[in-house]
Formats: sequence, C-alpha cells, structure tokens
Amino acid sequence: MFSPHNLPEIGRAVHELRSAPGGQAHVGFAVFLLAGLGGAAPVLWVGPSPDWYPPGLAWLGLDPGRCIFAQARDDAESLGTLEAALRGGMAGVAECGALTRLAARRLALAARHGGGTGLLLRHAPAFTAADSTAFATRWMIAPAPGGRVRAELLYAKAARPGVFMLDLKEANHGATPPAIPLVPRRRAG
Repeated sequence: MFSPHNLPEIGRAVHELRSAPGGQAHVGFAVFLLAGLGGAAPVLWVGPSPDWYPPGLAWLGLDPGRCIFAQARDDAESLGTLEAALRGGMAGVAECGALTRLAARRLALAARHGGGTGLLLRHAPAFTAADSTAFATRWMIAPAPGGRVRAELLYAKAARPGVFMLDLKEANHGATPPAIPLVPRRRAG
C-alpha cells in the first residue's frame, strides 16, 4: 500500500506524472503529493483548461486557499509559468502535452535553484523516445478498482522503480468524496 515513507524525496525537484489519454488519475495523485508537502506556502496550478474543483482539493488534503489557479494559452506558457514559480520557491503543477528535453532541464534547474517542488502532468505512454532524465521521478498513474489509484514509478534518480497503490478513502479516513454540483459554468470577462 502507498506510504510517503517508501517514496523518493519529492522536494526541490520536478516530477513527471503521466496518465493515459483521457485519464485524470494523475491529477488526484498530484493533489495528494502536494497535500503531503504540508506548509502554508502557495501552490501554483497552471493548465489550458481551468477545471479545478476546490472541495475535491480539500477532500484530498490540499487547502484550496493556498492555490493560485492560472489558465495558459499553450504548453510554452504553461511551462514558463511553472518555471517562474519554481524559481521563486513555490510548489507548482503544470499540465502540458509536448515537452522538450531543454524545457525539462530548465524546470529541473529552476526547482533546484529556487527550492520549489514541481509536478508536470502529461497524457503520454509510459515510455517515449523523448524522455528526459532531468526530472527526479517519472510516474504512470492509472485508476484501480475499489476507488484506488495505481502509481507506477517508472524512473527515479534515488529509488527503485515499483508499483504503489493509493486508497483514497483510506487516505481520507473513510470520508466520501464531495459531490460535484451540476452548475453551468461561466467565464469571467
């Protein structure tokens, strides 16, 4: 079963969380990891579609009041915003599709320089020809039966690859997730 004690250190580094196309399990895993960092420092979350649900963040242990949500026009803007946050010592999450090795290296250096923790969310297969070793870890995240999440550690600089299971209800002491209200969304502006 999943435990923060049998994971590699996640601070001052960038970690890549992958999920199959259309999957969103990596988003929940990112929230769980950010909640485990603790502290009151702000967390930047940037992506192309602002589809965040604050009660869900709170249910997984991340105070939505700590989060700064930003919408990016494209991958370059998303990665640049995350890089700036990491250089400033913040924790941050960015969603992106395409990723170059240079962009991965820039993010890793920004995290090391600023002391921040970054999580990069991608829809990609477990292994690609463009994989970078600049990140501290690379994960493949998928839903598992019974409300669990399967987190496969594909690459780590300081740990052995393996498979971890995260039971979300157990992580939240048996609480049920909040219902998502069916309210039409409006864009500001």
